[in-house]
Amino acid sequence: MSADDVMNMTPKFWEMHLDPNIALDYGLFTILAAQINLTVGTLSRFLPTRPDLEPLVKSLLKGETIGLYLLSERGHGLDALNIETTAHQQEDGSFVLNTPHEEATKFMPASNPTFGVNKVALVMARLIVKGEDRGMRPFIVPICNTREPFPGILSIRLPLRSGASPLDFSMTRFNKVKLPPTALLSDTLETPKDARAAWWDTLWRIPIGSFAVSGPCVSGLKHTAYVGGTYSLRRTVAPHGEKVPIFSFPTQQWSVLHAVASGRVLDAWYREVAPVFSDPSATHPIKHGLAVLVKATVIRQAMECSHEMAERCGAQGTFDTNFIARHKADLNSVIIAEGDVLALCIRLWGELVLGRYALPIPPAKDSLLAKHAHSLLDEGRQVLRRLPGGHRSEAAEYELLPESERAVIALGHACAYSAAKKAGIPKALLDIYECAAIRGDPAWFSENVGLSREVQRAKEGAALREASPDIEKHLEDLKVGYAVRASIVSDSAWLGQVARMPKYKGNAQSGIPGVTPGTDGARL
Repeated sequence: MSADDVMNMTPKFWEMHLDPNIALDYGLFTILAAQINLTVGTLSRFLPTRPDLEPLVKSLLKGETIGLYLLSERGHGLDALNIETTAHQQEDGSFVLNTPHEEATKFMPASNPTFGVNKVALVMARLIVKGEDRGMRPFIVPICNTREPFPGILSIRLPLRSGASPLDFSMTRFNKVKLPPTALLSDTLETPKDARAAWWDTLWRIPIGSFAVSGPCVSGLKHTAYVGGTYSLRRTVAPHGEKVPIFSFPTQQWSVLHAVASGRVLDAWYREVAPVFSDPSATHPIKHGLAVLVKATVIRQAMECSHEMAERCGAQGTFDTNFIARHKADLNSVIIAEGDVLALCIRLWGELVLGRYALPIPPAKDSLLAKHAHSLLDEGRQVLRRLPGGHRSEAAEYELLPESERAVIALGHACAYSAAKKAGIPKALLDIYECAAIRGDPAWFSENVGLSREVQRAKEGAALREASPDIEKHLEDLKVGYAVRASIVSDSAWLGQVARMPKYKGNAQSGIPGVTPGTDGARL
């Protein structure tokens, strides 16, 4: 892959995000996403005028060097416009990079040398020239070689995240680190006329990242559906004397088919949206808006399905080796990666109701979900018009913002359903997806399109009866079976895991008061 490939975001690049194997290790994907999208992607913009960057880009693309992107600070998460790390220009044109206090510590990217690999970072810092703050700029900063950090750099390894794929997340501080003039990635030292526009231009890769992190979540959702569905066909009970698979119960069918339908529908939508991010004519609002739509819809749907499916797999759903529990933990991390979903939705919803963004939402006549989406958008605009003080008022904070995430996800459901329909996803699965979306706002569908609670339940029952007989084909069509590593999908996989489990035997004779130990009959 060349730097041009990265800058243009080729289809091959997006296929990597959806590869079923990626979902097995979100830690690995985190490294790849930061490496390719953020670090190399940002550097690629400067390659035409900075040939000196080519050796670094080649080293990053070969994996000889790991690239980090140090933006967020411990005291400034999404408030990145107000980061406090500074880079003071010296008389000779060099810079001194410094962390002024603890809250300005760079937070999360894995900057420690634990795994013996060279690391370099793009550090976002405030450019200070002759005592004047000229705004945020990226600086190329060597972090560590294969053994230790470079002088002036302190890397503090953070605790492990509960249950999630392991990665050496860290906090990073800079103590008067001197950088050459070439460390600055900027065409100008002047203060930007529009600070917010310049900020977005500098961080142009972030919206792409917000979209990209959703890819493995789609594949992970398909893994969850496959694992839970296969187990539900294998696991049997005998409520009336005759063994039947637990999939025969509608409550189990819902959890499995909800995950299957969501995986197929969201996969089709992701593939439809991906080319927008390689289209040079697509505006920032379009890319940012679609990124938020996809991330919010995919993550929330994946979390809901994973929670349902883990519970329906009983005790087996709690073990790391059966994927679903690990996937749930990874989703808890992804939901705040490249922008917290709720905060992203609040900003996007504000732009939509103010009419600043115009996203390609399917027309209301396209489906029930599209009608729902347009209705919520119209309702949001009506609320805004009657609020005293406008969108920044206290009234807006209580009446408009709490609906942000639900409304954005409704838009996402409409777009996903439309994309899946065009992609030829089976109608039975589309019906399941539609029913699941209706569950998210049942009152609206009852009040506005005459779907009473009774009718909504009947729709679900009809959808389940239509989709259930073909469950084996639906699971096969997920196309993730070859990558699944869960032990509950087959007898051989389960017995193989049991053979690897630690085992304990002994000859204890006493030690528990009032209890006579048993004996091994084989020794009698």
